[in-house]
Amino acid sequence: MGHGRRGFVLSESVTFSAPTRIDLAGGTLDIWPVGLLVPRAATVNAAISLRAKATVASGPRFRVVNRQRGLDLSATSPEAFFRDPFAALAGRLLDFFQPPDPVEVHFETTAPPGSGLGGSSSLGMAIAGALNEVTGAGWTIRQLVRIVMDTEVRILRTATGSQDQFAAALGGTRVHHWVSPEPRSEPLPWLEDGADPLDDRLVLVYTGEAHSSADPNGSVLERIFAGEPSAVRGIEVIAEAAYGMREALLERDWDRVSEMLDVEWGARRALSEMVTTATVERLSGAMRQAGARAVKACGAGGGGTVIAIAPPDKRRAVVAAARGAGGQVLEAASDPVGLRREPA
Repeated sequence: MGHGRRGFVLSESVTFSAPTRIDLAGGTLDIWPVGLLVPRAATVNAAISLRAKATVASGPRFRVVNRQRGLDLSATSPEAFFRDPFAALAGRLLDFFQPPDPVEVHFETTAPPGSGLGGSSSLGMAIAGALNEVTGAGWTIRQLVRIVMDTEVRILRTATGSQDQFAAALGGTRVHHWVSPEPRSEPLPWLEDGADPLDDRLVLVYTGEAHSSADPNGSVLERIFAGEPSAVRGIEVIAEAAYGMREALLERDWDRVSEMLDVEWGARRALSEMVTTATVERLSGAMRQAGARAVKACGAGGGGTVIAIAPPDKRRAVVAAARGAGGQVLEAASDPVGLRREPA
């Protein structure tokens, strides 16, 4: 049995899960300090039911296991996991939380690898939630968001945002306002009879191309910090689209929602040619021809997953078109629940 720093005794395994997300507008603004460079900055995203799950249990050695990837590593200290790309996140978080006795971390994910849905942040929140309880560390949910974000920066060695961690932590459809001294997360109380109307209108399609946010984000940030006028105007348009998206969702104005998604995607494509690919364009064209009103790539783009907004009566045709164009349609619904402990 492991004894936590505050007297916690790990007598059984502890499991936490967290949702992934789709970003509707305002990506990149969550990367500090980009949001400070526009008059007002926000990101609109929605947590979805493709959750990551992590279980922490006592063991004779530190161990990280992911059956999906055939990963099963054990060591006498967390530092031994730092160099493995699939165990580094668990290793870094183990090193941060410092359980006094060895533990095993078993994890699984449901989002495709490199999907652009914030899967690594979702997994990080699930692992951190479990370790936070096991060790009795007592960090708040907002502190866990920062811990996971900082951990990802150490692993990636590049700037990263916090919209993914907030979505994983809090769930629901939200507007994250990037204000000083602390971000403010605004839930959108717009459900219809308890149901999320986005579910009848959104189509989520994995391109089969794993994306990497480092190159698209890096090229955009370089231009922004150099003060290039077109790049500065680009992030201003993205910020304006985020607030337009917020208003459209609150008013349930689906034409306006589609318009803002298009505006955001257009501004993002203008910022960097790396945000789109031939596959993204092919899927986008097929879904638009079938009735989708708007299509954009999730996250930093460059592959990963695309989202389409379609009228409910066109959704089935859009799904068929996406599959016909070689896309993998992901079955996911809005998820109102963020980080949670799962029953034993």
